[in-house]
Amino acid sequence: MSESNRSSSASHTICSTADVERNASGTPLIPLPINWAGLPLNAYPILARSESGPACVSAPMLLMATRGHGRRWYRFGSRTLALSTAPGMIELYGRDFQRCSARWEGEQGMSIGILFTPEKVHRLAPEVAAFDLTTTHEVFDPKLQWLVQELVDEAQRGSPNGALYVQGLSCTLIGRLGAHYGAPVERTSTGQLGSAARQRVLDLIETHLGDDLSVETLAAQAALSPRHFSQCFKASLGVTPHRYVQQRRLERARLMLNTTPMPIAEIAAVIGFSSQSHLTQAFRARFGVTPAAARNP
Repeated sequence: MSESNRSSSASHTICSTADVERNASGTPLIPLPINWAGLPLNAYPILARSESGPACVSAPMLLMATRGHGRRWYRFGSRTLALSTAPGMIELYGRDFQRCSARWEGEQGMSIGILFTPEKVHRLAPEVAAFDLTTTHEVFDPKLQWLVQELVDEAQRGSPNGALYVQGLSCTLIGRLGAHYGAPVERTSTGQLGSAARQRVLDLIETHLGDDLSVETLAAQAALSPRHFSQCFKASLGVTPHRYVQQRRLERARLMLNTTPMPIAEIAAVIGFSSQSHLTQAFRARFGVTPAAARNP
């Protein structure tokens, strides 16, 4: 195998923080939106045959195969580990992960990588103590698969649901990994929002429905971390922050349709939807009719 193939295939498996942020050519396969508020992620090609040398990770990392079946052989000192790959399979790598070499044979495919940098994890979930993953191979976890794919879909669509939704997905992913595959979590009582904090949050939502609200912005009103706030908010109101904000936006849209001559596209922009089609889709799911039908019953 040529030296160029060896160096290229290394960046498509497990290397370092920088390799999670770019592919071999330096161009992201999933360009993240400018306003991306979630965990850093990218896509990596899986070659039909490849070999790579020593590798490690500088922050906990998740890889999920989305296409391609094959076999892998990882060498750790004198020990060689034989592994398989199939769509939906997840690999988890802790900060202590180090291997001497790797070999791959199979179909061409694709994998998704998510990096859990200390800065990002602390910003989203500071109550998670020293977040790390237990290196675990060949994981099939439907909930993890859904969370990863939903983050990818949101990034590829340009994050139409906004920061609140992306941060909620990221916090849930951190929480599930910490609870089932990681280091012990410092748990705080979930509880509910106090009456004063709850009112501050709801007032902020009502006055900023058209803004790209984030979990961090709302959590600051309750003096809580984003992850703890999300738990308390759901315990208090029965829905996630993103779901509540979307419901309030749709109620505002219905009111504006009945009380103003404003075009539907303009209403969508004013209340925080990325487009008229996005509003129409959400409005129909909520009320069973399109905005145009609601305006002209």
